[in-house]
Amino acid sequence: MECLKRFHKRMKRCGGTLREEKIFNSKMLLQETFHDDASLSEGIYFWKLGKNQKEDYEKESSIAIRLYKRTYSAANGYTVKFQTEYHTKILVGDMIYDTVHNEFYLCTESFDIDTIHYKGKLTLCNWILKWQDTTGKILEYPCYDVNATQYNSGETAKGKYTVGTAQHMLKLPCDENTLALDTPRRFFLDKNKANPTTYIITQNDNTSYNIGKGIVVITVTQYARDDKKDNIELGICDYISIDNQKISVNPSVMRSVITYETTIIKSGGDAQLFLGKFYDENGKERTDILPKWTILCDFLNILEVKESDNEIWIGIDKEEYIDEEIKLVFSDRFGNYSSTVIIKIDSLL
Repeated sequence: MECLKRFHKRMKRCGGTLREEKIFNSKMLLQETFHDDASLSEGIYFWKLGKNQKEDYEKESSIAIRLYKRTYSAANGYTVKFQTEYHTKILVGDMIYDTVHNEFYLCTESFDIDTIHYKGKLTLCNWILKWQDTTGKILEYPCYDVNATQYNSGETAKGKYTVGTAQHMLKLPCDENTLALDTPRRFFLDKNKANPTTYIITQNDNTSYNIGKGIVVITVTQYARDDKKDNIELGICDYISIDNQKISVNPSVMRSVITYETTIIKSGGDAQLFLGKFYDENGKERTDILPKWTILCDFLNILEVKESDNEIWIGIDKEEYIDEEIKLVFSDRFGNYSSTVIIKIDSLL
């Protein structure tokens, strides 16, 4: 009887049920052996925005993590499986920095194994995406970039012109900065600094990986570079110098609106006027925000375009482009508060 009492006392210390005691014992066993495993990796940290160098983590606490079974596939890139103790929770969307190999990993799979430990999969990032936020601050996010161009060579012929149609998909951790990414934001995606290629956002999918902290999947399409606005040296499209910045960034701006008489452009007819305006949260028009017009189509050089502040005239005189569509985007200079209208080209007769 005394042995039974001791057994019940031990059960209470370990959780009160046989299942909880097994969980407790499993955690204790893992704790005793975890740091002796050959797969235990050193110099691993939770990535923090703005800290992309080894020196930035000298005062940070590293995490105990096992990395094993490294694989590669064309669809998922370079991946590695991980295991952590239960108190070290790594969720989908977490970014991990390996200071020993100077590599960034995005957590794309994570499982809570019976409240004993976590295991999952990390995807090696292969690009640092750079852009400016609404204050002009340059943001740098590690991401996984995969070429999504299919069924073509990345180019499409339109009359006398050949335009790029290459597409990429970028996986980034989901937070307030990446959720705000939208058309007509552009990025440099090219190691060729002499003649880099730019891409424009066509989609921000923030629901497909809505697990854990979440992942955003940004689809971008090859787009024309603007040498007057893009800073190749810094790797920032539509760069605005903070020192010379004339833009008024105010969070009270809630939306933009495009007004027009018609969304039909007659080939050979008069150019159509489109007017863009910004409004604050009280519905009052804001006139102190510098506007930006973006035209998305494969035949931009064919169009007759005249732009003046928040007004833009668009016309065309090419019969072969009848029934084609144009996507017109109005936003501020940082690509925020954007609104869109689809324009169709019709016959004059």
